[in-house]
Amino acid sequence: MLTNRFSGKTKMILTAIGVLQIYFVCIAANVMDPALQNLQSMFPNITHEQITSIITVPNLASIPASIISGILTGRRVKYRTTLSVAFITVICAGVSPLFLHTFTGVIVARVVLGFGLGLIFPLGNALIIDLFSSEKRAFMFGIGEVVKNLSLISLQMLVGILVGVSVRISWGAYLVLLLSYGLLFFLLPEPKVKPVEEQMSLINSFKAVPKRLYTFVAFLLICAIMQTVYQVNISSIIVTEHLGNAATAATVLSTATFVAMIAALSFGWISKFFKDYTITICVGFLGVGSLLIALSRTLPLLYLSAGIVGIGIGTMGSSFYMKIADCANNENAAIVSAFQVVFQGFGNYLPHYFLRLVHSISGSASFRLPILVGAFVLLLVALGFGIFYFVMHRIIKEPVDLA
Repeated sequence: MLTNRFSGKTKMILTAIGVLQIYFVCIAANVMDPALQNLQSMFPNITHEQITSIITVPNLASIPASIISGILTGRRVKYRTTLSVAFITVICAGVSPLFLHTFTGVIVARVVLGFGLGLIFPLGNALIIDLFSSEKRAFMFGIGEVVKNLSLISLQMLVGILVGVSVRISWGAYLVLLLSYGLLFFLLPEPKVKPVEEQMSLINSFKAVPKRLYTFVAFLLICAIMQTVYQVNISSIIVTEHLGNAATAATVLSTATFVAMIAALSFGWISKFFKDYTITICVGFLGVGSLLIALSRTLPLLYLSAGIVGIGIGTMGSSFYMKIADCANNENAAIVSAFQVVFQGFGNYLPHYFLRLVHSISGSASFRLPILVGAFVLLLVALGFGIFYFVMHRIIKEPVDLA
């Protein structure tokens, strides 16, 4: 392996590049966001909610795979083995709709893609916990979000271009992930783990997880639902309200992603400055940006709103990851990451039902209304965390880290 030929800072940098390839592929379920409205033209008898399942179904399928990966990887199966199987699965499943002609076939391919992603999801954060010291984790979590955003920008823009040629050809964007897999294969080292006979039993590993973990992952689930609602509806808002086409939607989404990349790059400093209030600030930006998107009626305002959303997207996940990482050690890192991934996976899948719920209660088919409701939920979560930490600091009488 190339990384093992080096030492010191060079080895750390190469290791980081290898780990970050996991984040590059993590966004594979959302690559087709800009093409949703165009995909509906291929399947005219399919409703908008069913079309959005192309994005949300992989997140549901990822849940059992994440559990399997979290339990076995690093304990019974090597990290590199799991990642190789997962990358190949994602690439093959992502490209396969090129050759499929029914909506059912596409959904089956997306389920397989989700399973591959599920094997990957817990391992990025787990490897950061295993391979990097606590003071470097905030930086690595932030860089991981940057890589996610770079990946999303490049692949969604590629999809927007390919849709102009053919909707079917746009699935070929997944072939770019072969380059990422090559970097992972040559650069990612295998973490050192205890021999099987010295490892803590699975039951004891679960018992060792602090109870506060469940609070953080539950609220991460809620925030993931509201974030995904914006992502799956923005394309339909732009196209149906004649503000632009699929390429325009891709540009708006990429604006949010580009700003998210910059915000994520700054997350280490944000976390250091705001400390316990980091979640409040990050979720608050996501809520305010979503509210502005729901109210914006012109393309320039949508771009501005997307930029504000981007600040939240780039930092919200990492603000929760830092708290979750404090609940882990080197032996149960994959299990703790699996908890986070399972709840976040549900959060990325449930928007499909959240859209139905909002539409059935309101009787409105508006694409904006679910985003508006989601914005208020996010603001309530931000306010709730802010009040909680404020009260706890007052009780303790001094600022401490309440991870």
